[in-house]
Amino acid sequence: MFVSFLVVTTLLKAVLSLKLLDLYIPSVVRLASPVWLYCGYDLEGDDLYSVKWYKNHVEFYRYLPSDNPPGQKYDLVGVHVDLKCSNQTHVYLNQTDLNTDGLYGCEVSTEAPSYRTVQAEKKMKIYVLPKEKPAIMGLESMYKIGDEVNVTCVSNPSKPAAQLTWLLNGRPADPTFLTTYRPQRHLEGLESTVLGLKFIVTYNHLKRGVISLRCTATVSQEYYSKSSEIVIGGRIKTDTTDYIQEETRPKLTTGKKEYRVGDVVEVNCSSSRDKETVRLTWFVNDQEVKVWLKANHLYVIDYSPIIYKDDAVSSLIGLKFRLTHDHLLSEGLRIKCTATKSTILDTRNHNIIVGGVQRSSGFHVLASSGKGESQSSTRSFWNLVFCSLLFHLMFLRLAETNRH
Repeated sequence: MFVSFLVVTTLLKAVLSLKLLDLYIPSVVRLASPVWLYCGYDLEGDDLYSVKWYKNHVEFYRYLPSDNPPGQKYDLVGVHVDLKCSNQTHVYLNQTDLNTDGLYGCEVSTEAPSYRTVQAEKKMKIYVLPKEKPAIMGLESMYKIGDEVNVTCVSNPSKPAAQLTWLLNGRPADPTFLTTYRPQRHLEGLESTVLGLKFIVTYNHLKRGVISLRCTATVSQEYYSKSSEIVIGGRIKTDTTDYIQEETRPKLTTGKKEYRVGDVVEVNCSSSRDKETVRLTWFVNDQEVKVWLKANHLYVIDYSPIIYKDDAVSSLIGLKFRLTHDHLLSEGLRIKCTATKSTILDTRNHNIIVGGVQRSSGFHVLASSGKGESQSSTRSFWNLVFCSLLFHLMFLRLAETNRH
């Protein structure tokens, strides 16, 4: 009878233990916005000893029921704790700045005799939107057929840096027209991105007598990035992160289980099912494949997304190369595929209309919004009609003069 009691007691203790139920840390927060942090837990009958909060592993708030007052804060750059609104489960930051960006963790501990502790952490990023639309520089007052258009688009400072896109007559510009420059760094970690556009004006570029140029600056924030990795000449391994669900990890497939120098390596990477596509990136020995393309003959294959019956999609990308001694390190060749999902925070456009039929066959530059683009195209059309009528009347007069 005594033995049975001990067994039951042990089982109850195993079942009834401290649990961390939820950790809410917003992944992205706009600069200067207040933030609520939440740490949900179940003591399972134990008494609470403490709740501690950390930023980058440095404590900034603790709650001890035995203290008076129970809540205490510790000065930390970028962490603005409001004690009146904070308690054993919530911490309120009444403002944020660029230093608020970091890794936040919650640690919960119980009293004797169990002395149990649970903890978890998540990243929070602070973003800053550009104050104005992107600037387009280098435009001439007039262009003719055969002239070179050489313009540059510069985004306003933001965090993270904006992604720039050139649209030519409403469609993405030919990649051969684009020139990428290094981002421009500003105070407090803000960045501006720069993207050039250069092409020769041809009749094919004209749409109703005009050329529409648009630069779009999109600020997006990655809210998860998950990787899977294989090692040729070693064991298969994958990265793990506690607060990212396992099914978000991309899947790697290879044609062979073993490779030798001289073999062609073919690897495919597919993302998990989602409502929208994610960005897949290859890394070989910790270097992004873009850097290796020319030197090591690596070929990235962009496949069309896989679309399922429920409209979910999976992104798909391939990697193909011939294995050489240069690829192999002492621990083997590491191939990693990273799936990154982002949320768009802000999009700003700047439109330029190159157009207007002139007697000199030149194309004037007119700054315009989307509405102005339509109006300019309409004016250009009627100008063309008007010029055609004048030419027709002149031809009739010449014919009548010749008859006389």
